[in-house]
Amino acid sequence: MTDVGVVSYGLYIPRTTMSAAAVGRRFHLPLAVVQEKQGFTRKHVSAPNVMPSDMARRAGRVALERARANGVDRSDIGLVIWSGSQWKDYHVWLASTFLQDRLGIPECFAFDVSAMCAGCVFGLYAAKNFLLADPNLRAVLLIGASKESYMVSPVAPMSQWMDNFADAGWAVVVARDHPKNTILASDFLSDGSLSRAPVEAGGGARHPVYPAYEREGQVFAETLLNERFFRRRMEQVSLPNFLRVIRTSIERSGLTASDIQLLIINHMKRSFHHAIVDGIGVPPERAIYLEPYGHSQSADQFMALDIALHSGRFTDGPVVMAAAGSGYVWGSTVVKWG
Repeated sequence: MTDVGVVSYGLYIPRTTMSAAAVGRRFHLPLAVVQEKQGFTRKHVSAPNVMPSDMARRAGRVALERARANGVDRSDIGLVIWSGSQWKDYHVWLASTFLQDRLGIPECFAFDVSAMCAGCVFGLYAAKNFLLADPNLRAVLLIGASKESYMVSPVAPMSQWMDNFADAGWAVVVARDHPKNTILASDFLSDGSLSRAPVEAGGGARHPVYPAYEREGQVFAETLLNERFFRRRMEQVSLPNFLRVIRTSIERSGLTASDIQLLIINHMKRSFHHAIVDGIGVPPERAIYLEPYGHSQSADQFMALDIALHSGRFTDGPVVMAAAGSGYVWGSTVVKWG
């Protein structure tokens, strides 16, 4: 069977940060709650004039340069997939075609796909299967960014759980017949009863004009579900669904939990992170927790991998990349790194 592997990746992380203390003041939370319960000491926030496409483009340039050093040129890329945030520079807009042009990849097809914060995990699965299905396709550029820090507001208290949202850009080049960093198996699951948690209510067909945004001077995310139902349903399904997709992706890869050398989960409250790690049975030191970064949507996976590689905590072996995305989706993809 043809192998599909990760050739390179690139990241863009804004230098400006917001401290846990500043987040606590903004959302009227004690510092201990932000640091200990929600689990972050700071988060990276982009400048107001830096767009999601700007962050993605900077990450894309790094990934493409590294790919060329590994034998994959821009001309080899036949598909560009935006797999980042839905909150892009514009509504009703393809970020993928814009970035195709800005990154100088003219002879290819491009489209956008959304799996919310599970975008990277799903993107790896999609890229692999496009490459396996089309023998004329040699390489795929996955790309995305998040500027969700700007969408969380105290005026929507039911969305306060998103106050860890941060900003970043990411890009990954995936190619057929690449001998390293092989993408193995994946698993995904969704729960449509949570489809309206959260949303940007204005700007779509239902509410083209939204007075609340005019009053606040900005858009913001809000949860359009009954709070009691939302919390009860999440307590019922989120941990079992996380454990299911991770375990299934490991089993389909022909591995066991003891084989996993690195477990990467998108940033979440500390207790839930520990519950997943304990439930899978991976030693805590093999799991990366993005405490100094917060949650940068689908950038989390390769941010955590980059931290593990550069800190010396990890060199090679099976990596599980798992995530949940509001809407609600859960996904896990295994990569045999090295």
